[in-house]
Amino acid sequence: MSNYLDYLYGFQHSELRGYVGEKMIELLVEWMSDTDTLLTKQRMISMIDSLYGTSILKDRSFRKNLLLNMRESDIFSIRDECLTGNEKQESNPRVLIEVISKKLWNNNRISLYLAKMWGLSEKIFNKEQDDTTVLNVVNALTEQFYELLDYQYYIKQRALYNLNSGNVQERMLIHMPTGTGKTKTAMHIITNYIEFTLHKKGLVIWIAHTFELLEQACKTFYDVWGHLGDGEINVYKLWGSHTIQDMSEELNGIAFCGLSKLMSLYDSNPTLFERLKKDCRLLVFDEAHKAAADKTKRIIENLMLMPQSYENRALVGLSATPGRTTEASYDNNLLTNMFGGKLIHIDADIINQVNMGKLKALNSVAEENIIQYFQERRILSKIIPERLTYEKEFSKNDLAILSTALKDLGYNEKEYTDKQLEVLAANKKRNTAIMQKLRVLHIKRIPTIVFACSVDHAKMLSAMLTLEDIPNSLVVGDLDTVDRRKAIEAFKDRQSNVDIIINYEVLTTGFDSKNIRCVFITRPIKSIVLYSQMLGRGLRGPLMGGNESCQLIDVDDNLQVFDNETAFSHFNDYWRV
Repeated sequence: MSNYLDYLYGFQHSELRGYVGEKMIELLVEWMSDTDTLLTKQRMISMIDSLYGTSILKDRSFRKNLLLNMRESDIFSIRDECLTGNEKQESNPRVLIEVISKKLWNNNRISLYLAKMWGLSEKIFNKEQDDTTVLNVVNALTEQFYELLDYQYYIKQRALYNLNSGNVQERMLIHMPTGTGKTKTAMHIITNYIEFTLHKKGLVIWIAHTFELLEQACKTFYDVWGHLGDGEINVYKLWGSHTIQDMSEELNGIAFCGLSKLMSLYDSNPTLFERLKKDCRLLVFDEAHKAAADKTKRIIENLMLMPQSYENRALVGLSATPGRTTEASYDNNLLTNMFGGKLIHIDADIINQVNMGKLKALNSVAEENIIQYFQERRILSKIIPERLTYEKEFSKNDLAILSTALKDLGYNEKEYTDKQLEVLAANKKRNTAIMQKLRVLHIKRIPTIVFACSVDHAKMLSAMLTLEDIPNSLVVGDLDTVDRRKAIEAFKDRQSNVDIIINYEVLTTGFDSKNIRCVFITRPIKSIVLYSQMLGRGLRGPLMGGNESCQLIDVDDNLQVFDNETAFSHFNDYWRV
């Protein structure tokens, strides 16, 4: 048995270039000298693996080339084990290769057999295999478990007081700054509510918009329930191809639901949607800033409806905002209206009273800057900012694109358009400056997460690093789930040589790696929420399992066509070191 990548050494040089992609080759030729010398078979194979992972096996011509580089005995083995009828009688290996390569690449007998021959796990077809998943967590966990910190306990008690008030359709919004353990706190609230209020009868529905967020939430719940829960609990997964088949029985426990999945169920599977609605007792919406969008709000309000015989339910929103905006503000009030006007946030005065006693707290001044308060307590890391500059040269056409209006995200949020980001991603001097900084970070072995301007930009940066034999992980949306996990695990494993992970719009939320010591944002950002999510990857301080400090590298584009109010300037509270 060989790894399928080993067979690629038998490919023609031109074939490997084709699978890397001529567009990518053209970019590499433009950015680097002596590209032909650098584009060895080994480097191109590494690029194919990094850029496309096992998803390249969906390409029929690629599978055919793999088969052409295998031994005849292997081809006959595939025939004997997997083919039927007249195809099994074929003795010409060339004809057999043609037949085999035309078979669909999915969860079938021949694909599973090929996967095994090529050193792959059958888990690469998990997407097709995923079905109902109900997990019973019974045994106490053995990993180290961290109790809630004082401010987390305060949030928990405030939330439970509201939830247990007896009000019909109680609503609230919990605001905790990025990096202060919002998900963990929420799971403590949910565990307590399921056990002592619901007595395990009824369903808590957790809603998030990406599978990374859902997986992170699911994992956190397993951890908290495993230590604090009583006995077993049902956990339902409802995202991607996960579903619930039996809708005749009451649903008790917790369901982690993708937002797009719920929207789809509302239209395509009203029976399951109604089952969720009937059994719902608590609805928790992660990243609550998205909840007020028209379609999303309609789904939430539908789940909150209580026809005759339906029991009471509550709505909790979770949101992370920077600095002092955890306090009441105009923008926050717009959002909290949907959540009953109840905003629960961290109050340093009250926390001081808990820790110091009332008299001493009255004679001390609470830190008004909640971020600095958490940095001094080593809950948040101290951010060390660096603006990466470059010599700016743009054509008239580029400037015309950069000067166009930003796209409206709704609720006073705007963001740069894809075309504007493409112009910046294609700028040679800009990318040269980014690469120079990445080389330094690699030499110093500083674990770094890079946020690229686009999918193509992420792939190009990854390919350029690979050309220079700098190990890196790439995570983009078109990678299969298994390849994404493999890339993430390689970065998290400090025994590996991967210190750089590059992504585009995947790891902004739901990704936690305690080793991150540098956040490298290569794209300009107007959205405070998006910037907060990116910055949050490096905000975990020592008491949260992270680092004392984290380097933040932000590319300074400083163009006249951009106004001065950037997300970077909104976060001044974070880097008052």
